[in-house]
Amino acid sequence: MRQAALAIVSALLLAGCGGGGGSSRLSKSEFDAKANAICDKYQKKIKDVSEPKNLKEVPGYIDKVLPILREGTSKLADLKPPTTLQSTFDEWNQVQQDQVDEADALKKAADKGDAAEVARIASEADTKNKHGNELASQLGATACAQD
Repeated sequence: MRQAALAIVSALLLAGCGGGGGSSRLSKSEFDAKANAICDKYQKKIKDVSEPKNLKEVPGYIDKVLPILREGTSKLADLKPPTTLQSTFDEWNQVQQDQVDEADALKKAADKGDAAEVARIASEADTKNKHGNELASQLGATACAQD
């Protein structure tokens, strides 16, 4: 149970990276650099929060890290990738937004002590995280791809 909760929290929160962007499109190298720098920044912020030790601590943990995740996801959405990467970027952005929503669902399930629902959400989040990692790698945002 504890591993399932930690797996989803890690999957959801480490995936939430991004970087600000202006109105003009970034070159591939600019996009890679900005995405990777911001991923590093947000992952550090998340890692600075003590991980939950049991299911009862998950809601409080999510309360602390969800604003960080939302901010990083928002910064990612502000990036303007090269046109050739736009469709992959859009899909990656959607995966990250889905993971924000799953974090909310996880908190609700953990608040209720619903171990089966936590496990189900963790399984779905793991699958989405793997897909998100593949997309991040395709984009060149390798610092955003987490196991």
